[in-house]
Amino acid sequence: MWEPQSEKFRSINLLPWGSAAALLSLFASVPLHAAPLQEAGQLKRVREELSYPMTLLEVPEDITLEVGGLAIVPGPSGSRVLAATRRGEVWGIDGFAGKQPESSPVFTKVAEGLHEPLGLLPESDGSIAAACRGQLVRLVDADKDFLYETVETISDWWKISGNYHEYNFGPTRGIDGSYWITTNKPFGDQPFGKVTWRGFALKVLPDGRVKPMCAGLRSPAGIETSPWGEAFYTDNQGEWCGMGKLSLLRPGSYHGHPHGIESTKLKEWTFKEPKALPEGELYPAIAQAGEHPKLQLPAVWFPYDKMGRSPAGFVWDQTGGKFGPFGGQIFVADQYESAVFRVDLERVRGHWQGACFRFRDGLAAGALRLAFTPGGAMIVGETDRGWGSKGPLTDGIQRIDFSGTVPFETLSMRLIDDGTGFRLRFTQAVNLDSVKDLSSYELSSYTYEASERYGSAELDQRDLTLKGAEPHDDGKGVDLLVSGLREGYVHELHLDGVKSAREGFGLLHPEAYYTLIRRAK
Repeated sequence: MWEPQSEKFRSINLLPWGSAAALLSLFASVPLHAAPLQEAGQLKRVREELSYPMTLLEVPEDITLEVGGLAIVPGPSGSRVLAATRRGEVWGIDGFAGKQPESSPVFTKVAEGLHEPLGLLPESDGSIAAACRGQLVRLVDADKDFLYETVETISDWWKISGNYHEYNFGPTRGIDGSYWITTNKPFGDQPFGKVTWRGFALKVLPDGRVKPMCAGLRSPAGIETSPWGEAFYTDNQGEWCGMGKLSLLRPGSYHGHPHGIESTKLKEWTFKEPKALPEGELYPAIAQAGEHPKLQLPAVWFPYDKMGRSPAGFVWDQTGGKFGPFGGQIFVADQYESAVFRVDLERVRGHWQGACFRFRDGLAAGALRLAFTPGGAMIVGETDRGWGSKGPLTDGIQRIDFSGTVPFETLSMRLIDDGTGFRLRFTQAVNLDSVKDLSSYELSSYTYEASERYGSAELDQRDLTLKGAEPHDDGKGVDLLVSGLREGYVHELHLDGVKSAREGFGLLHPEAYYTLIRRAK
């Protein structure tokens, strides 16, 4: 169990016995499949810690740091962490985002009085945009003293009824300079009446005018703009959202939940009106039928419990290698799992799709927001906010650094250009005998249904046949030739038999989940 330590900053070590290096040496000659399950789990945590050690921020007892928004900005003495809380406060934290965390971080309340902010966006002029429940605001530091004395309303165009789940997330900047936010649909009874434009992605122009852009969102807890300028969002599984997902916010697209369809009858919706999905139909069948042309299938499904339950904030790794070998990929926080996942995308016949992998487990509280420091450390804003999470704490901030030790992982899983299977790349050289051996792999596929029921089981499941494994010339990859790839299905790959060339270790996380929406050919 995790236990608080006396140091102000400490690495979270869920293992009560020995150092990471000593334990790794102890297990070096023991195949993972031969170790008892508890020891295998302990070893996995040790290996995560060796490559990506975590440091917990010590928060003063009189501050409740339930983080809803997170940003890294210049401060009075270097990089500063900005953390917005559910209670409407914004804290500036100095001494945690530098090259190394300092022993005595300084907390300064830099703003207050916001209405449940669930996102922070630094602006080029030094101001901060924040999505609150009833408005999008700008925090302004007019006298440049690192305090935000003024709160300006950018837009309060939408209405709220008082329903508990009428959250707003964001903002992010669109490629045209506008803001994008996502609005949570209400859950349960609505005793104060219904309001419009819930379950949407909204585009807020600089003058405050709002244009609804995408419909059918459920609980869209994360929204970000990609390095190439397209907006993506994460959604939580539930009714009419068969599984947690990462999706492109394509203008005019419909994401499956019928709650907001009535709003698309209003004049502000300038796209074709979507229609509700058929109850109990599988998503691939719905897409192939062609009767829902605006339905946006996800870029990645996050299989339930295998990849967490509540995907939230996410960030692209643009650290230039400072955070390890995963440059250009997406890191996704999961609130329930108290973990961070990894996503590698590719564009196939116009659709973004790809694979997801576990990355770092065992965070102290539910992970909601992510940000990178200039030095390449990942800051994680955490809260359970009453939602519950696996972490032992209720809130806080942690820092994840790359130690320089590259973990043995599947770097990417992509379609082979001719559509005959999957091309895998690894972070280290692999044992050639192990990657040639077809018994090193297990591959299956399944999909989900659209339903008013909460979530979906893995349906139409099928084991797939591997026809061959062709190692790459550089020793760091393999092409898996597969019979029976299916469009619209998650392809779950287990690589338990793949070993590293030097130490003979198995992969740190030997599972990969590729969402195949379109085949290469």
